[in-house]
Amino acid sequence: MKTEEKLKSNKKSVGKTVKEKSLNEKLPKEKTQKKGSKLLTKIVLRVVTILVLSAILCGALFFCYKKLTTVKKEVNYAIISKQLSYCQEFVSSKYRYSDIISLKKSAGFAKSYSIIKYSGIIRVGIFDFTEITYDVSLNGKKLVIHVPKTEILGNEITKQEVFDEKQSIFVPITTQEIFDEIELAKEEAVQEMIAEGILEESWEYASQIIKQFMLSLGFEEVEVN
Repeated sequence: MKTEEKLKSNKKSVGKTVKEKSLNEKLPKEKTQKKGSKLLTKIVLRVVTILVLSAILCGALFFCYKKLTTVKKEVNYAIISKQLSYCQEFVSSKYRYSDIISLKKSAGFAKSYSIIKYSGIIRVGIFDFTEITYDVSLNGKKLVIHVPKTEILGNEITKQEVFDEKQSIFVPITTQEIFDEIELAKEEAVQEMIAEGILEESWEYASQIIKQFMLSLGFEEVEVN
């Protein structure tokens, strides 16, 4: 009987030992799993924090860049508008010419004639500088400017003298007739010069002047069209 009791007690003690061993083995595994999950959580939180901070930083930098470029662009627009406002009419070219007109009148034996020599000047350019439009790049370095076509701004007589004349009281040549003849000659001179290409030549010259002027304001590239 005693031997049986001893065997039973030995079995119980062995069973307890096995249970304790299994519990002891489970505890480190659970601790390791908890530590691993905590470490993973920390890593995820750090990554999320870094991403959020990066997004905020990028947004701030983009906002600052956009604000600075917008301000610079507005400043450039203000500078251009101010400079262009100083010149309402721009004369890019002047063309001088001279001619002689001859008027004759007769009635029977009465005759009159007048030979007049005159000189004039034709002014060509941009009538209104406010018609000029422009676009500034975001970085403020390039300017695209649109220049309107040049036109005849004026055609004035600068000198006039009677080269030769003979007047008859029966068929006089009046001052108005001389004036009308000169006006016709002036118009013919303008049409001849337009046919020779003075408007295109004047536009090219005006564009070069405007381009050089804008480059002097600090633009690195200026395109005129």
